[in-house]
Amino acid sequence: MKKRVLSLVLACMLAFSAAACGKDGSKQGGQTGQDATGGQDAAQGTESSTDEPEESSTQPVWVEPEKEEPAIDWSAVETAPDEDFYFDEVTIDGIEGIEIRFYRGENNVVKVPETYDGKPVISIRREAFQKDVTDVYIETESFLHVQGYAFKGCDDLKSVVIIAGEESYMGDLVFYECESLTSVVLSEEFVHFGYHTFSYTPWLENKRQENPLVILNYVVVDGKMCTGDVVIPDGVIGIGESAFETNKDITSVTLPDSVRWIDEQAFIYCTGLTSINLPDDIEDYGLNAYTDCKDIVITYQGKEYTYEDLSELHNIFY
Repeated sequence: MKKRVLSLVLACMLAFSAAACGKDGSKQGGQTGQDATGGQDAAQGTESSTDEPEESSTQPVWVEPEKEEPAIDWSAVETAPDEDFYFDEVTIDGIEGIEIRFYRGENNVVKVPETYDGKPVISIRREAFQKDVTDVYIETESFLHVQGYAFKGCDDLKSVVIIAGEESYMGDLVFYECESLTSVVLSEEFVHFGYHTFSYTPWLENKRQENPLVILNYVVVDGKMCTGDVVIPDGVIGIGESAFETNKDITSVTLPDSVRWIDEQAFIYCTGLTSINLPDDIEDYGLNAYTDCKDIVITYQGKEYTYEDLSELHNIFY
Protein backbone atom coordinates (compact mmCIF):
# COMPACT_ATOMS: atom_id res chain seq x y z
CA MET A 1 0.00 0.00 0.00
CA LYS A 2 1.23 3.35 -0.93
CA LYS A 3 0.61 6.51 1.06
CA ARG A 4 2.14 9.97 1.22
CA VAL A 5 1.53 11.83 4.42
CA LEU A 6 1.77 15.56 3.98
CA SER A 7 -1.67 16.60 5.24
CA LEU A 8 -1.69 19.51 7.64
CA VAL A 9 -5.10 18.33 8.78
CA LEU A 10 -3.64 15.06 10.03
CA ALA A 11 -0.83 16.89 11.75
CA CYS A 12 -3.28 19.07 13.64
CA MET A 13 -5.42 16.07 14.58
CA LEU A 14 -2.43 14.10 15.77
CA ALA A 15 -0.96 16.91 17.83
CA PHE A 16 -4.02 16.97 20.08
CA SER A 17 -4.68 13.25 20.30
CA ALA A 18 -3.74 10.81 23.08
CA ALA A 19 -2.62 7.20 23.15
CA ALA A 20 -3.32 5.14 26.26
CA CYS A 21 -0.95 2.21 26.80
CA GLY A 22 -2.80 0.47 29.58
CA LYS A 23 -4.62 1.69 32.63
CA ASP A 24 -1.42 1.66 34.66
CA GLY A 25 0.65 3.45 32.04
CA SER A 26 3.75 1.99 30.49
CA LYS A 27 5.97 -0.76 31.74
CA GLN A 28 8.63 0.21 34.24
CA GLY A 29 10.99 2.73 32.68
CA GLY A 30 8.61 3.40 29.80
CA GLN A 31 7.87 7.07 30.51
CA THR A 32 9.56 10.22 31.73
CA GLY A 33 8.33 13.63 32.79
CA GLN A 34 5.21 12.22 34.44
CA ASP A 35 4.35 9.50 36.89
CA ALA A 36 2.15 6.53 36.09
CA THR A 37 -0.94 8.17 37.58
CA GLY A 38 -0.20 11.85 36.94
CA GLY A 39 -1.37 11.74 33.34
CA GLN A 40 -1.73 14.95 31.40
CA ASP A 41 -1.56 17.22 34.46
CA ALA A 42 1.82 15.84 35.43
CA ALA A 43 3.11 15.97 31.87
CA GLN A 44 2.18 19.65 31.63
CA GLY A 45 3.43 20.54 35.09
CA THR A 46 0.06 21.86 36.27
CA GLU A 47 -1.74 21.25 39.53
CA SER A 48 -4.36 18.52 39.52
CA SER A 49 -7.97 19.61 39.84
CA THR A 50 -9.72 19.01 43.13
CA ASP A 51 -12.67 17.68 41.14
CA GLU A 52 -12.83 14.04 40.21
CA PRO A 53 -10.46 13.68 37.21
CA GLU A 54 -11.68 12.49 33.87
CA GLU A 55 -10.57 9.03 32.86
CA SER A 56 -8.25 10.38 30.15
CA SER A 57 -6.34 12.45 32.71
CA THR A 58 -4.98 9.28 34.32
CA GLN A 59 -3.57 7.97 31.05
CA PRO A 60 -0.14 8.60 29.53
CA VAL A 61 -0.51 11.19 26.79
CA TRP A 62 1.11 10.97 23.39
CA VAL A 63 1.61 14.26 21.60
CA GLU A 64 3.33 14.56 18.26
CA PRO A 65 6.94 15.56 19.01
CA GLU A 66 8.70 18.39 17.27
CA LYS A 67 10.46 17.40 14.08
CA GLU A 68 13.85 15.98 14.97
CA GLU A 69 16.74 18.02 13.66
CA PRO A 70 19.94 16.51 12.20
CA ALA A 71 22.67 15.93 14.75
CA ILE A 72 25.25 17.84 12.71
CA ASP A 73 25.22 20.71 10.21
CA TRP A 74 25.28 18.89 6.88
CA SER A 75 25.45 22.11 4.88
CA ALA A 76 29.07 22.38 5.96
CA VAL A 77 29.94 18.82 4.82
CA GLU A 78 31.18 18.17 1.30
CA THR A 79 29.59 15.40 -0.74
CA ALA A 80 31.78 12.31 -0.81
CA PRO A 81 33.52 11.67 -4.15
CA ASP A 82 32.14 8.97 -6.46
CA GLU A 83 35.26 6.87 -6.03
CA ASP A 84 34.35 6.34 -2.38
CA PHE A 85 31.48 4.10 -3.51
CA TYR A 86 30.92 1.00 -5.54
CA PHE A 87 27.86 1.80 -7.67
CA ASP A 88 25.69 -0.45 -9.79
CA GLU A 89 22.82 0.24 -12.18
CA VAL A 90 19.46 -1.23 -11.15
CA THR A 91 15.80 -1.06 -12.13
CA ILE A 92 13.18 -1.04 -9.37
CA ASP A 93 9.47 -0.87 -10.12
CA GLY A 94 10.31 0.19 -13.66
CA ILE A 95 12.56 3.05 -12.54
CA GLU A 96 16.20 3.03 -13.63
CA GLY A 97 18.70 4.30 -11.15
CA ILE A 98 21.81 3.68 -9.11
CA GLU A 99 22.36 1.31 -6.22
CA ILE A 100 25.05 1.92 -3.65
CA ARG A 101 26.55 -1.51 -3.23
CA PHE A 102 29.41 -0.60 -0.93
CA TYR A 103 31.02 2.39 0.74
CA ARG A 104 34.79 2.11 0.54
CA GLY A 105 35.88 5.61 1.56
CA GLU A 106 37.88 6.52 4.63
CA ASN A 107 35.80 9.39 6.05
CA ASN A 108 33.60 8.72 9.05
CA VAL A 109 31.14 11.50 8.19
CA VAL A 110 29.60 10.58 4.82
CA LYS A 111 27.40 12.70 2.57
CA VAL A 112 26.19 10.41 -0.20
CA PRO A 113 25.96 11.74 -3.80
CA GLU A 114 22.40 12.25 -5.07
CA THR A 115 23.23 10.95 -8.54
CA TYR A 116 25.87 9.01 -10.41
CA ASP A 117 26.39 9.19 -14.14
CA GLY A 118 23.23 11.28 -14.42
CA LYS A 119 20.98 8.72 -12.71
CA PRO A 120 19.44 9.06 -9.22
CA VAL A 121 20.40 6.90 -6.28
CA ILE A 122 17.36 4.67 -5.68
CA SER A 123 18.74 1.81 -3.60
CA ILE A 124 21.09 1.19 -0.68
CA ARG A 125 22.23 -2.40 -0.84
CA ARG A 126 22.35 -4.84 2.06
CA GLU A 127 25.49 -4.27 4.14
CA ALA A 128 26.48 -1.30 2.00
CA PHE A 129 27.98 0.45 5.02
CA GLN A 130 30.33 -1.67 7.07
CA LYS A 131 33.17 0.70 7.86
CA ASP A 132 33.50 2.87 10.95
CA VAL A 133 31.13 5.58 9.76
CA THR A 134 29.67 7.83 12.45
CA ASP A 135 27.23 10.01 10.50
CA VAL A 136 25.49 9.48 7.15
CA TYR A 137 23.44 11.86 4.99
CA ILE A 138 21.46 10.57 2.00
CA GLU A 139 19.21 12.73 -0.19
CA THR A 140 17.54 11.91 -3.48
CA GLU A 141 14.54 13.28 -5.35
CA SER A 142 13.60 9.74 -6.39
CA PHE A 143 12.12 7.06 -4.18
CA LEU A 144 14.66 5.11 -2.17
CA HIS A 145 14.75 1.48 -1.11
CA VAL A 146 16.98 1.00 1.91
CA GLN A 147 17.58 -2.74 1.95
CA GLY A 148 17.74 -4.89 5.05
CA TYR A 149 20.95 -4.77 7.08
CA ALA A 150 22.11 -1.75 5.05
CA PHE A 151 24.04 -0.51 8.07
CA LYS A 152 24.99 -3.87 9.54
CA GLY A 153 28.17 -3.67 11.57
CA CYS A 154 28.11 0.11 11.93
CA ASP A 155 28.79 0.06 15.66
CA ASP A 156 29.98 3.67 15.62
CA LEU A 157 27.04 5.09 13.64
CA LYS A 158 25.57 7.93 15.70
CA SER A 159 23.28 9.77 13.30
CA VAL A 160 21.58 9.32 9.97
CA VAL A 161 19.55 11.62 7.74
CA ILE A 162 17.64 10.10 4.81
CA ILE A 163 15.54 12.33 2.56
CA ALA A 164 13.85 10.72 -0.42
CA GLY A 165 10.84 10.86 -2.71
CA GLU A 166 7.41 9.31 -2.57
CA GLU A 167 6.95 5.57 -1.94
CA SER A 168 10.31 5.16 -0.18
CA TYR A 169 10.63 2.26 2.20
CA MET A 170 13.00 0.39 4.46
CA GLY A 171 13.71 -3.28 4.63
CA ASP A 172 14.24 -5.55 7.60
CA LEU A 173 16.82 -4.87 10.29
CA VAL A 174 18.25 -1.78 8.56
CA PHE A 175 19.76 -0.35 11.76
CA TYR A 176 19.67 -3.53 13.82
CA GLU A 177 22.15 -3.41 16.70
CA CYS A 178 23.66 -0.06 15.68
CA GLU A 179 24.65 0.39 19.29
CA SER A 180 25.63 4.07 19.01
CA LEU A 181 22.68 5.33 16.94
CA THR A 182 20.86 8.14 18.75
CA SER A 183 19.62 10.40 15.94
CA VAL A 184 17.34 9.34 13.05
CA VAL A 185 15.86 11.92 10.68
CA LEU A 186 13.69 10.54 7.88
CA SER A 187 11.55 12.39 5.36
CA GLU A 188 7.81 11.81 5.68
CA GLU A 189 7.81 9.65 2.57
CA PHE A 190 9.03 6.75 4.70
CA VAL A 191 5.89 5.12 6.08
CA HIS A 192 6.74 1.44 5.63
CA PHE A 193 9.43 -0.12 7.79
CA GLY A 194 10.54 -3.71 7.74
CA TYR A 195 10.99 -6.24 10.49
CA HIS A 196 12.87 -4.78 13.49
CA THR A 197 14.21 -1.82 11.52
CA PHE A 198 15.37 0.02 14.66
CA SER A 199 15.71 -2.78 17.20
CA TYR A 200 18.53 -2.70 19.72
CA THR A 201 19.47 0.91 19.06
CA PRO A 202 19.70 3.70 21.64
CA TRP A 203 17.40 5.74 19.41
CA LEU A 204 14.54 3.30 19.91
CA GLU A 205 15.21 2.92 23.62
CA ASN A 206 15.16 6.70 24.05
CA LYS A 207 11.86 6.93 22.19
CA ARG A 208 10.38 4.26 24.46
CA GLN A 209 11.42 6.29 27.48
CA GLU A 210 9.58 9.30 26.06
CA ASN A 211 6.46 7.21 25.44
CA PRO A 212 5.89 3.44 25.21
CA LEU A 213 4.01 3.97 21.95
CA VAL A 214 6.68 4.94 19.39
CA ILE A 215 5.23 6.71 16.36
CA LEU A 216 7.30 7.83 13.36
CA ASN A 217 5.82 9.59 10.34
CA TYR A 218 2.31 8.80 11.60
CA VAL A 219 3.10 5.07 11.80
CA VAL A 220 3.35 3.01 14.99
CA VAL A 221 6.81 1.44 14.74
CA ASP A 222 6.99 0.03 18.26
CA GLY A 223 4.57 -0.78 21.05
CA LYS A 224 6.43 -3.51 22.88
CA MET A 225 6.45 -1.54 26.14
CA CYS A 226 2.71 -0.89 26.16
CA THR A 227 0.39 -2.61 28.61
CA GLY A 228 -3.35 -3.11 29.01
CA ASP A 229 -5.79 -1.36 26.69
CA VAL A 230 -3.93 0.48 23.93
CA VAL A 231 -5.60 3.43 22.21
CA ILE A 232 -3.94 4.52 18.98
CA PRO A 233 -4.26 8.31 18.47
CA ASP A 234 -6.32 9.75 15.65
CA GLY A 235 -4.17 10.66 12.64
CA VAL A 236 -2.02 7.54 12.72
CA ILE A 237 -2.16 5.87 9.29
CA GLY A 238 -0.52 2.50 9.88
CA ILE A 239 0.72 -0.14 12.32
CA GLY A 240 4.24 -1.18 11.40
CA GLU A 241 5.54 -4.68 10.86
CA SER A 242 6.11 -6.53 14.15
CA ALA A 243 5.28 -3.33 16.06
CA PHE A 244 3.79 -5.19 19.07
CA GLU A 245 5.44 -8.57 18.49
CA THR A 246 5.55 -10.85 21.58
CA ASN A 247 3.97 -8.20 23.83
CA LYS A 248 1.89 -10.38 26.13
CA ASP A 249 0.81 -7.44 28.30
CA ILE A 250 -1.62 -5.72 25.95
CA THR A 251 -5.26 -6.75 26.21
CA SER A 252 -7.02 -4.66 23.57
CA VAL A 253 -6.21 -2.25 20.75
CA THR A 254 -8.50 0.56 19.62
CA LEU A 255 -7.74 1.91 16.15
CA PRO A 256 -8.94 5.28 14.84
CA ASP A 257 -10.60 5.60 11.43
CA SER A 258 -7.41 7.19 10.08
CA VAL A 259 -5.57 3.83 10.12
CA ARG A 260 -5.31 2.43 6.59
CA TRP A 261 -3.14 -0.60 7.07
CA ILE A 262 -1.67 -3.09 9.53
CA ASP A 263 1.64 -4.55 8.38
CA GLU A 264 2.64 -8.19 8.64
CA GLN A 265 3.11 -9.77 12.07
CA ALA A 266 2.11 -6.54 13.81
CA PHE A 267 0.59 -8.41 16.79
CA ILE A 268 2.23 -11.81 16.39
CA TYR A 269 2.48 -13.76 19.68
CA CYS A 270 0.54 -11.10 21.64
CA THR A 271 -1.15 -13.88 23.57
CA GLY A 272 -2.98 -11.55 25.99
CA LEU A 273 -4.69 -9.63 23.19
CA THR A 274 -8.43 -10.25 23.30
CA SER A 275 -9.94 -7.57 21.08
CA ILE A 276 -9.14 -5.20 18.23
CA ASN A 277 -11.33 -3.16 15.92
CA LEU A 278 -10.57 -2.65 12.24
CA PRO A 279 -11.71 0.63 10.68
CA ASP A 280 -14.36 0.10 8.02
CA ASP A 281 -12.12 1.62 5.33
CA ILE A 282 -8.90 -0.18 6.23
CA GLU A 283 -7.08 -1.50 3.17
CA ASP A 284 -4.81 -4.17 4.67
CA TYR A 285 -5.52 -5.96 7.92
CA GLY A 286 -2.10 -7.58 8.33
CA LEU A 287 -0.93 -10.93 7.00
CA ASN A 288 -0.03 -13.22 9.91
CA ALA A 289 -0.60 -10.25 12.19
CA TYR A 290 -2.43 -12.25 14.88
CA THR A 291 -0.51 -15.53 15.01
CA ASP A 292 -1.03 -17.24 18.40
CA CYS A 293 -3.53 -14.58 19.56
CA LYS A 294 -5.96 -17.38 20.30
CA ASP A 295 -8.36 -15.37 22.47
CA ILE A 296 -8.69 -12.47 20.07
CA VAL A 297 -11.97 -11.12 18.69
CA ILE A 298 -11.58 -8.85 15.66
CA THR A 299 -14.42 -6.49 14.85
CA TYR A 300 -14.73 -5.42 11.22
CA GLN A 301 -17.69 -3.66 9.63
CA GLY A 302 -19.98 -4.67 12.48
CA LYS A 303 -19.04 -8.36 12.47
CA GLU A 304 -16.90 -10.20 15.02
CA TYR A 305 -14.24 -12.70 13.96
CA THR A 306 -12.57 -15.10 16.39
CA TYR A 307 -9.16 -16.68 15.99
CA GLU A 308 -10.81 -19.62 14.24
CA ASP A 309 -12.42 -17.20 11.76
CA LEU A 310 -9.17 -15.59 10.59
CA SER A 311 -9.21 -17.45 7.28
CA GLU A 312 -12.62 -15.93 6.53
CA LEU A 313 -11.33 -12.47 7.33
CA HIS A 314 -8.21 -13.14 5.28
CA ASN A 315 -10.33 -13.92 2.22
CA ILE A 316 -12.00 -10.52 2.45
CA PHE A 317 -8.69 -8.70 2.03
CA TYR A 318 -6.80 -11.12 -0.16
